[in-house]
Amino acid sequence: MQAGDARLLHTRIGGRFVDLPGTLDGIREALPEDRREEFDRAVGSVPLAHVPLVAARWGLPAEAVEEDDALLARLEAGDGTGFVGLHEPGKVARG
Repeated sequence: MQAGDARLLHTRIGGRFVDLPGTLDGIREALPEDRREEFDRAVGSVPLAHVPLVAARWGLPAEAVEEDDALLARLEAGDGTGFVGLHEPGKVARG
């Protein structure tokens, strides 16, 4: 797949730009073979409205999942440094 391909998602992970699979088939193909059945069960068992969230989580490399988990742990511990609430439109979070 090439840049500009609608079957790719473009994002930043760890401060660098990366391309991720943008289809369920692409996510499944990118997984190690021994995790594909688990992926099929996960995507196939959630309500349709949740499929994008589940698929996005499965499509992330381990580095991004660890980054997200670390941010969530900070928030759960009460550290909101660098986060902006919904009541502050137009502001950009600075770390």
